[in-house]
Amino acid sequence: MATSAKSTEPLSDDVRLPKEQPPSAFFESQTFRLLSLFIYVGGISGLGMVLAFYYLIFFDSRMPDIHLKFPVSIGGHPVQKVHEYQ
Repeated sequence: MATSAKSTEPLSDDVRLPKEQPPSAFFESQTFRLLSLFIYVGGISGLGMVLAFYYLIFFDSRMPDIHLKFPVSIGGHPVQKVHEYQ
């Protein structure tokens, strides 16, 4: 006897995903959008302030004296004045 290829019985390893819950009304509100915008802008500005304080307090902007030891030359002629390294 021939039987149909499709069966209506669920398989034992049939996995069903839970239904998606709609997002909360708060996450769709104008208040949440403004709050997230202020948090984002505040975070970016705060990181900029931290970087500015680092450069003001800790960063050493002096040029190293390596150019006095090894002057840059083009075609064998020094580009800058050669000082005697002490």
